[in-house]
Amino acid sequence: MLHIRTIKSMVLTAFTLTLTALTSCEDNVIDLQPLDKLSDLTAFGTPERCELSIIGAYDAAQCGMYNGSYARGYPFGAASIMQGEMRGEDMNLTAVFYDVTYSATYTTATANNQYYWEASFECINRLNTVMDGIKGATDAGVLTAEKGNAYLGELLFLRALTYHSLLTHFSLPYGVSGNNNYGLPLYLSAFNTPSAIEEGLQTSRSTVEETYAQVLKDLDEAETLFASNNKNAVNGISRASKGAVIALKTRVYLHKRDWAGVKNEAAKLASGAAPFSSPIGGYTLEASPETPFVSYISNSESIFSIENNIDDNGSVNGAMSAMMSARTGGRAIVTSSPTLYNTKYWLGDDKRRNLLLYRESDQYYFCDKYQNPLTREEYAPIIRYAEVLLNYAEAALRSGDKDLALDMLNAVRNRSLADPATQAYKASDFATDKEFMEAILWERRIEFHGEGRRWEDIHRLTVDDLVPSGGIPAKIEYGNARGKGAFAVNSEVKEEWFSASKRFIPYTDKRFIWPIPVNDIVRNPTLAGQQNAGW
Repeated sequence: MLHIRTIKSMVLTAFTLTLTALTSCEDNVIDLQPLDKLSDLTAFGTPERCELSIIGAYDAAQCGMYNGSYARGYPFGAASIMQGEMRGEDMNLTAVFYDVTYSATYTTATANNQYYWEASFECINRLNTVMDGIKGATDAGVLTAEKGNAYLGELLFLRALTYHSLLTHFSLPYGVSGNNNYGLPLYLSAFNTPSAIEEGLQTSRSTVEETYAQVLKDLDEAETLFASNNKNAVNGISRASKGAVIALKTRVYLHKRDWAGVKNEAAKLASGAAPFSSPIGGYTLEASPETPFVSYISNSESIFSIENNIDDNGSVNGAMSAMMSARTGGRAIVTSSPTLYNTKYWLGDDKRRNLLLYRESDQYYFCDKYQNPLTREEYAPIIRYAEVLLNYAEAALRSGDKDLALDMLNAVRNRSLADPATQAYKASDFATDKEFMEAILWERRIEFHGEGRRWEDIHRLTVDDLVPSGGIPAKIEYGNARGKGAFAVNSEVKEEWFSASKRFIPYTDKRFIWPIPVNDIVRNPTLAGQQNAGW
């Protein structure tokens, strides 16, 4: 597979939309004139050029513009993971690098939320642009219908992923009243001419329900466009396929609290008996919880990841290993937290503790899932088979099928236990549905530690009937726990470790969702009147 760095885009930001020009190719692509010099027909005039345009679409998802350069992994090359963790409480912060996110002190001009928004809409516009080109190439016979449809399936998957990620940061959860029920502006066609841009400036924010409906419409259509149930032949992990589409639907339905929808989609990917396997894509849990991270290029569990490599990654200022790793070359800025390490739900001999690295100098643990801080080449995990099974477990429990819920929960947890025969959960371990749900949610926190999933769960569970998050959790101040022997299995998390300036923030506070960046408020008269409440 050609690396993502094969294409980089030069981006023109026009009003609220990001006008994407498919521009100069890198040195390792020969005999191609710069793509911005080609007509639409020529740019998609051969199968090879169509493939390059698809690589460019993934490139926009991996690293969009951040303050004049492509070097922070916005939205999905690293930023979705780092921001997802820093908005939660299971990782702490050793420096001020992510403090505006960690402390919820962001404003309409804060870089983190500004570039998350702008890079995401840059990505969406790139996807829409390439969709138009692929449709034209298919109609012209440049691509077979099967190939053209598969490309469109990949692009729709990426658009749905991007919109859903934006929903979790810039809108209230599905079914939670407030903020005028603002979802997102739905841009479903390319904006690359002055007239198209002017039209886009008239697009209002849709409701949360309408935005979710479009996300699921994209995914439903994408699923039908893949003729094969196999993984993507180019790269089964970093290129989307039918299995990735279905897996993402289980997540979206979970956020929508459509338990039947979760179960219907998850059932397509989970067959047989524990530990289960997928007839679509052949996904299974790896025997070791370490494998998806030490073998991120090839494993049976990673359903979709964003490709990074030594030449093209989130950089020393953004990549997961640069920020989290305490290995040589890592900056060790984002640490694991006693709030997770000390929980009774994480057994002391659980194999996932091997994915933590202890540094004696400050008596702190660091997430060790990303072990290449010198090259920063590890893929960014977006969705794994473990998530599909835990999504299934939660939906089953909420639907009253406790046996199925227990099977799915144990399938994920057991592969990390020292002795599943004696340590696996039993139905009798949970006196109430609330206790059962707490076990599932703690399992998610343990399993996806350092993968950016924490904020998504906090967001969707805001007013949950069993285990409401209520808002942004209180945060531990690294300096208050450093050198205090704070990490101990099944031990208390002391009040004095928390920061007086990082207390719990209820979801009714404006800080629970990010503001639309001031740049777009100034440029776009439609969005100017639709800012999130309080900002």
